[in-house]
Amino acid sequence: MAEQPRRVLLDGLDRVIETVPGETLLQALERLGYGMRRSCRNGVCEICEVSLLQGELQQRYPNRHLCAPPAGAVSASTVALACTSVPLTDVRVEIKGLKLPGEVFVKKLNCDITSVEVLNRDVYRVFLRLPATASLALDFRAGQYLDICLPNGRKASFSIASAPELERAVELHIRLLPDSEMSCAVMAHLQNEKTVQIEAPKGLCCLDAVSLDANDRLVFAAASTGFSQIKSMVEHLLARQVKNQIRIYWGARDAADLYQLALPEQWAREYANVHFVPVVSEPELSPDWIGRTGVLPQAILEDLDHFGDTHVYASGSPAMVYALLDACEAHGMETSQLHSDVFAYAPRPAKA
Repeated sequence: MAEQPRRVLLDGLDRVIETVPGETLLQALERLGYGMRRSCRNGVCEICEVSLLQGELQQRYPNRHLCAPPAGAVSASTVALACTSVPLTDVRVEIKGLKLPGEVFVKKLNCDITSVEVLNRDVYRVFLRLPATASLALDFRAGQYLDICLPNGRKASFSIASAPELERAVELHIRLLPDSEMSCAVMAHLQNEKTVQIEAPKGLCCLDAVSLDANDRLVFAAASTGFSQIKSMVEHLLARQVKNQIRIYWGARDAADLYQLALPEQWAREYANVHFVPVVSEPELSPDWIGRTGVLPQAILEDLDHFGDTHVYASGSPAMVYALLDACEAHGMETSQLHSDVFAYAPRPAKA
Protein backbone atom coordinates (compact mmCIF):
# COMPACT_ATOMS: atom_id res chain seq x y z
CA MET A 1 0.00 0.00 0.00
CA ALA A 2 1.33 3.43 -0.91
CA GLU A 3 2.36 5.68 1.95
CA GLN A 4 -0.17 8.33 2.88
CA PRO A 5 0.18 11.92 4.07
CA ARG A 6 -0.15 12.03 7.84
CA ARG A 7 -1.33 14.70 10.27
CA VAL A 8 0.95 15.62 13.17
CA LEU A 9 -0.57 17.38 16.17
CA LEU A 10 2.04 19.48 17.97
CA ASP A 11 1.09 19.06 21.61
CA GLY A 12 0.98 22.27 23.62
CA LEU A 13 0.83 24.49 20.52
CA ASP A 14 -2.60 23.42 19.20
CA ARG A 15 -1.10 23.30 15.73
CA VAL A 16 -1.34 20.56 13.13
CA ILE A 17 1.11 19.98 10.28
CA GLU A 18 0.95 17.41 7.50
CA THR A 19 3.81 15.23 6.33
CA VAL A 20 4.18 14.08 2.74
CA PRO A 21 4.68 10.35 2.11
CA GLY A 22 8.06 9.12 3.34
CA GLU A 23 8.93 12.40 5.04
CA THR A 24 10.42 12.39 8.53
CA LEU A 25 9.06 14.56 11.33
CA LEU A 26 12.15 16.77 11.17
CA GLN A 27 11.91 17.21 7.40
CA ALA A 28 8.25 18.22 7.66
CA LEU A 29 8.87 20.67 10.48
CA GLU A 30 11.79 22.39 8.77
CA ARG A 31 9.99 22.48 5.42
CA LEU A 32 7.23 24.46 7.14
CA GLY A 33 9.61 26.81 8.97
CA TYR A 34 9.60 25.31 12.47
CA GLY A 35 12.84 25.08 14.40
CA MET A 36 13.98 22.39 16.81
CA ARG A 37 17.23 21.11 18.25
CA ARG A 38 19.00 18.85 15.76
CA SER A 39 22.49 18.02 14.61
CA CYS A 40 23.52 14.83 12.82
CA ARG A 41 20.16 14.11 11.10
CA ASN A 42 20.87 10.37 11.01
CA GLY A 43 19.82 9.12 14.45
CA VAL A 44 23.22 9.09 16.13
CA CYS A 45 23.41 12.23 18.27
CA GLU A 46 19.88 11.85 19.75
CA ILE A 47 19.50 15.62 20.08
CA CYS A 48 16.17 15.69 18.19
CA GLU A 49 14.21 13.57 20.67
CA VAL A 50 10.43 13.95 20.67
CA SER A 51 7.72 12.36 22.82
CA LEU A 52 5.19 10.26 20.92
CA LEU A 53 1.86 10.66 22.74
CA GLN A 54 -0.52 9.11 20.20
CA GLY A 55 -0.14 7.07 17.03
CA GLU A 56 2.67 5.08 15.43
CA LEU A 57 6.05 5.92 13.90
CA GLN A 58 8.58 3.95 11.91
CA GLN A 59 12.02 4.98 13.10
CA ARG A 60 14.55 4.19 10.39
CA TYR A 61 17.63 4.40 12.63
CA PRO A 62 17.85 2.87 15.11
CA ASN A 63 15.27 0.72 13.30
CA ARG A 64 12.14 0.53 15.46
CA HIS A 65 8.38 0.43 15.10
CA LEU A 66 7.26 2.86 17.80
CA CYS A 67 3.79 3.02 19.30
CA ALA A 68 2.48 5.53 21.81
CA PRO A 69 1.64 4.07 25.23
CA PRO A 70 -1.99 3.04 25.65
CA ALA A 71 -4.28 5.44 27.45
CA GLY A 72 -3.80 5.21 31.20
CA ALA A 73 -0.40 3.55 30.97
CA VAL A 74 2.19 4.40 33.61
CA SER A 75 4.59 5.48 30.88
CA ALA A 76 3.32 8.80 29.54
CA SER A 77 5.11 8.74 26.20
CA THR A 78 7.46 6.94 23.85
CA VAL A 79 10.72 8.66 22.88
CA ALA A 80 11.47 8.93 19.15
CA LEU A 81 14.10 10.67 17.02
CA ALA A 82 12.51 13.25 14.71
CA CYS A 83 15.27 13.02 12.09
CA THR A 84 14.62 9.35 11.24
CA SER A 85 10.96 8.85 12.26
CA VAL A 86 8.20 8.67 9.64
CA PRO A 87 4.54 8.70 10.77
CA LEU A 88 2.65 5.49 10.00
CA THR A 89 -0.61 7.00 11.31
CA ASP A 90 -1.76 10.42 12.37
CA VAL A 91 0.27 11.22 15.49
CA ARG A 92 0.46 13.59 18.45
CA VAL A 93 3.93 14.58 19.61
CA GLU A 94 5.49 16.83 22.22
CA ILE A 95 8.69 18.65 21.24
CA LYS A 96 10.42 20.69 23.92
CA GLY A 97 11.83 24.00 22.73
CA LEU A 98 10.07 23.87 19.35
CA LYS A 99 10.18 27.27 17.66
CA LEU A 100 7.31 28.53 15.55
CA PRO A 101 8.01 29.75 12.01
CA GLY A 102 9.84 33.08 12.26
CA GLU A 103 10.40 32.72 16.01
CA VAL A 104 13.92 33.35 17.34
CA PHE A 105 15.12 32.82 20.91
CA VAL A 106 18.11 35.07 21.64
CA LYS A 107 20.43 33.71 24.34
CA LYS A 108 23.32 35.07 26.34
CA LEU A 109 26.15 32.56 26.38
CA ASN A 110 29.65 32.51 27.82
CA CYS A 111 32.02 31.07 25.22
CA ASP A 112 35.64 29.98 25.35
CA ILE A 113 37.96 31.93 23.02
CA THR A 114 39.86 29.09 21.36
CA SER A 115 41.93 30.96 18.77
CA VAL A 116 42.61 34.38 17.25
CA GLU A 117 44.67 34.44 14.05
CA VAL A 118 45.56 37.05 11.44
CA LEU A 119 44.07 36.53 7.96
CA ASN A 120 45.53 39.65 6.36
CA ARG A 121 46.77 43.10 7.34
CA ASP A 122 43.70 43.97 9.44
CA VAL A 123 41.26 41.00 9.44
CA TYR A 124 41.33 38.37 12.19
CA ARG A 125 39.67 34.97 12.30
CA VAL A 126 38.30 34.17 15.74
CA PHE A 127 36.99 30.82 16.91
CA LEU A 128 34.70 30.56 19.91
CA ARG A 129 33.56 27.35 21.58
CA LEU A 130 29.96 27.20 22.74
CA PRO A 131 28.94 25.71 26.10
CA ALA A 132 28.55 21.93 26.03
CA THR A 133 25.25 21.54 27.89
CA ALA A 134 22.17 21.12 25.73
CA SER A 135 20.23 23.85 27.53
CA LEU A 136 22.88 26.41 26.56
CA ALA A 137 23.42 25.28 22.96
CA LEU A 138 23.07 27.84 20.19
CA ASP A 139 20.56 27.07 17.45
CA PHE A 140 21.11 29.48 14.57
CA ARG A 141 20.51 29.63 10.84
CA ALA A 142 23.17 30.16 8.22
CA GLY A 143 23.58 33.91 7.68
CA GLN A 144 22.67 35.10 11.18
CA TYR A 145 24.93 37.18 13.41
CA LEU A 146 25.83 37.59 17.07
CA ASP A 147 26.72 40.40 19.44
CA ILE A 148 29.95 40.33 21.40
CA CYS A 149 29.23 41.76 24.86
CA LEU A 150 32.10 43.49 26.63
CA PRO A 151 32.28 43.63 30.44
CA ASN A 152 31.36 47.35 30.38
CA GLY A 153 28.03 46.52 28.70
CA ARG A 154 28.93 47.69 25.19
CA LYS A 155 28.13 45.40 22.27
CA ALA A 156 29.42 44.89 18.74
CA SER A 157 27.75 42.81 16.01
CA PHE A 158 29.55 40.29 13.79
CA SER A 159 28.28 37.82 11.22
CA ILE A 160 28.74 34.16 12.10
CA ALA A 161 31.14 32.86 9.46
CA SER A 162 30.68 29.17 10.25
CA ALA A 163 27.74 27.03 9.19
CA PRO A 164 25.33 25.59 11.79
CA GLU A 165 26.74 22.14 10.97
CA LEU A 166 29.98 23.08 12.77
CA GLU A 167 27.98 22.64 16.00
CA ARG A 168 29.90 23.96 19.04
CA ALA A 169 32.52 25.96 17.08
CA VAL A 170 31.64 29.51 16.01
CA GLU A 171 33.85 31.36 13.53
CA LEU A 172 34.03 35.15 13.18
CA HIS A 173 35.91 37.43 10.77
CA ILE A 174 36.70 40.72 12.49
CA ARG A 175 38.36 43.74 10.91
CA LEU A 176 40.44 45.81 13.33
CA LEU A 177 39.80 49.53 12.83
CA PRO A 178 42.64 51.35 14.65
CA ASP A 179 40.70 54.63 14.82
CA SER A 180 37.65 52.96 16.43
CA GLU A 181 37.73 52.70 20.22
CA MET A 182 35.09 49.95 20.13
CA SER A 183 36.94 47.91 17.51
CA CYS A 184 40.17 48.10 19.53
CA ALA A 185 38.36 47.16 22.74
CA VAL A 186 36.79 44.09 21.13
CA MET A 187 40.09 42.83 19.73
CA ALA A 188 41.92 43.53 23.00
CA HIS A 189 39.36 41.42 24.87
CA LEU A 190 39.51 38.56 22.35
CA GLN A 191 43.31 38.53 22.34
CA ASN A 192 43.81 38.78 26.09
CA GLU A 193 40.89 36.98 27.75
CA LYS A 194 39.88 33.32 27.88
CA THR A 195 36.12 33.77 27.57
CA VAL A 196 33.62 36.19 26.04
CA GLN A 197 29.88 36.67 26.40
CA ILE A 198 27.73 36.67 23.27
CA GLU A 199 24.07 37.28 22.44
CA ALA A 200 22.74 35.16 19.59
CA PRO A 201 21.25 34.37 17.19
CA LYS A 202 20.21 37.62 15.52
CA GLY A 203 19.28 38.68 12.01
CA LEU A 204 16.64 37.73 9.47
CA CYS A 205 18.88 37.50 6.39
CA CYS A 206 19.45 33.77 6.57
CA LEU A 207 18.53 30.60 4.76
CA ASP A 208 17.87 26.92 5.32
CA ALA A 209 18.61 24.36 2.64
CA VAL A 210 15.39 22.44 3.28
CA SER A 211 13.27 25.45 2.30
CA LEU A 212 14.83 25.85 -1.16
CA ASP A 213 13.03 25.04 -4.37
CA ALA A 214 15.09 22.81 -6.64
CA ASN A 215 14.98 25.47 -9.37
CA ASP A 216 16.11 28.40 -7.22
CA ARG A 217 19.29 30.09 -8.42
CA LEU A 218 21.27 31.61 -5.53
CA VAL A 219 23.48 34.66 -5.97
CA PHE A 220 25.69 35.81 -3.09
CA ALA A 221 27.22 39.30 -3.16
CA ALA A 222 29.79 40.17 -0.49
CA ALA A 223 31.89 43.25 0.05
CA SER A 224 34.99 43.04 2.23
CA THR A 225 34.27 41.16 5.52
CA GLY A 226 30.69 40.70 4.34
CA PHE A 227 32.18 37.47 3.00
CA SER A 228 31.80 35.99 6.49
CA GLN A 229 28.00 35.94 6.27
CA ILE A 230 28.11 34.53 2.76
CA LYS A 231 30.60 31.85 3.86
CA SER A 232 28.18 30.57 6.49
CA MET A 233 25.35 30.25 3.97
CA VAL A 234 27.44 28.62 1.23
CA GLU A 235 29.06 26.11 3.58
CA HIS A 236 25.61 25.22 4.92
CA LEU A 237 24.35 24.58 1.38
CA LEU A 238 27.39 22.48 0.52
CA ALA A 239 27.04 20.47 3.72
CA ARG A 240 23.44 19.72 2.72
CA GLN A 241 24.59 18.72 -0.78
CA VAL A 242 22.16 21.02 -2.58
CA LYS A 243 22.32 20.97 -6.38
CA ASN A 244 21.06 24.52 -6.91
CA GLN A 245 23.20 26.88 -8.96
CA ILE A 246 25.33 28.98 -6.58
CA ARG A 247 27.06 32.13 -7.84
CA ILE A 248 29.37 33.99 -5.44
CA TYR A 249 30.65 37.53 -6.05
CA TRP A 250 33.20 38.98 -3.61
CA GLY A 251 34.26 42.57 -4.08
CA ALA A 252 37.02 44.68 -2.55
CA ARG A 253 38.91 47.87 -3.34
CA ASP A 254 42.27 46.08 -3.20
CA ALA A 255 42.98 42.43 -4.01
CA ALA A 256 44.74 42.14 -0.65
CA ASP A 257 41.35 42.62 1.02
CA LEU A 258 40.12 39.32 -0.45
CA TYR A 259 41.56 37.77 2.66
CA GLN A 260 40.39 34.18 2.16
CA LEU A 261 40.45 33.97 -1.62
CA ALA A 262 41.62 30.35 -1.75
CA LEU A 263 38.46 29.08 -0.01
CA PRO A 264 35.78 30.11 -2.57
CA GLU A 265 38.21 29.16 -5.34
CA GLN A 266 38.31 25.70 -3.79
CA TRP A 267 34.50 25.53 -3.67
CA ALA A 268 34.33 26.37 -7.37
CA ARG A 269 36.88 23.65 -8.22
CA GLU A 270 35.24 20.93 -6.15
CA TYR A 271 31.53 21.61 -6.78
CA ALA A 272 30.13 21.78 -10.30
CA ASN A 273 27.19 23.97 -9.20
CA VAL A 274 29.41 26.69 -7.65
CA HIS A 275 30.73 29.65 -9.65
CA PHE A 276 33.00 32.25 -8.01
CA VAL A 277 33.87 35.74 -9.24
CA PRO A 278 36.23 37.99 -7.24
CA VAL A 279 36.02 41.68 -8.22
CA VAL A 280 38.51 44.48 -7.50
CA SER A 281 37.11 48.01 -7.77
CA GLU A 282 40.42 49.94 -7.68
CA PRO A 283 42.87 47.83 -9.69
CA GLU A 284 45.52 50.57 -9.50
CA LEU A 285 46.00 49.43 -5.89
CA SER A 286 46.72 45.89 -7.08
CA PRO A 287 49.05 46.02 -10.11
CA ASP A 288 49.38 42.24 -10.23
CA TRP A 289 45.61 41.60 -10.28
CA ILE A 290 44.47 39.85 -13.48
CA GLY A 291 40.85 39.10 -12.49
CA ARG A 292 37.59 41.03 -12.89
CA THR A 293 37.57 44.75 -12.12
CA GLY A 294 34.75 47.18 -11.45
CA VAL A 295 31.94 47.15 -8.91
CA LEU A 296 29.76 44.25 -7.76
CA PRO A 297 26.46 45.33 -9.39
CA GLN A 298 28.23 45.71 -12.72
CA ALA A 299 29.83 42.25 -12.48
CA ILE A 300 26.55 40.57 -11.53
CA LEU A 301 24.58 42.21 -14.32
CA GLU A 302 27.26 41.29 -16.86
CA ASP A 303 26.73 37.61 -15.98
CA LEU A 304 22.97 37.29 -15.37
CA ASP A 305 20.47 37.70 -18.17
CA HIS A 306 17.33 37.20 -16.07
CA PHE A 307 16.17 37.15 -12.43
CA GLY A 308 13.01 35.05 -12.67
CA ASP A 309 14.31 32.17 -10.54
CA THR A 310 16.96 34.07 -8.56
CA HIS A 311 17.43 34.98 -4.90
CA VAL A 312 20.22 37.45 -4.14
CA TYR A 313 21.86 37.59 -0.69
CA ALA A 314 23.91 40.75 -0.17
CA SER A 315 26.33 41.48 2.67
CA GLY A 316 28.20 44.75 2.83
CA SER A 317 27.70 48.45 3.43
CA PRO A 318 24.27 50.05 2.95
CA ALA A 319 25.66 51.96 -0.06
CA MET A 320 26.71 48.71 -1.75
CA VAL A 321 23.49 46.87 -0.99
CA TYR A 322 21.20 49.66 -2.20
CA ALA A 323 23.31 50.18 -5.32
CA LEU A 324 22.94 46.48 -6.06
CA LEU A 325 19.20 46.59 -5.41
CA ASP A 326 18.70 49.56 -7.74
CA ALA A 327 20.79 48.02 -10.49
CA CYS A 328 19.02 44.65 -10.35
CA GLU A 329 15.56 46.21 -10.11
CA ALA A 330 16.32 48.17 -13.27
CA HIS A 331 16.86 44.81 -15.00
CA GLY A 332 13.63 43.19 -13.84
CA MET A 333 14.32 41.87 -10.37
CA GLU A 334 11.65 42.28 -7.67
CA THR A 335 12.66 43.92 -4.38
CA SER A 336 11.60 40.77 -2.49
CA GLN A 337 14.26 38.75 -4.31
CA LEU A 338 17.14 40.56 -2.59
CA HIS A 339 17.86 39.67 1.03
CA SER A 340 20.09 41.69 3.35
CA ASP A 341 20.33 42.70 7.01
CA VAL A 342 20.88 46.26 5.74
CA PHE A 343 17.13 46.61 5.21
CA ALA A 344 16.60 46.16 8.97
CA TYR A 345 19.38 48.34 10.43
CA ALA A 346 19.67 51.01 7.70
CA PRO A 347 16.29 51.35 5.97
CA ARG A 348 16.09 54.15 3.43
CA PRO A 349 13.01 56.29 2.84
CA ALA A 350 10.40 54.78 0.55
CA LYS A 351 10.60 55.91 -3.04
CA ALA A 352 8.19 58.66 -3.98
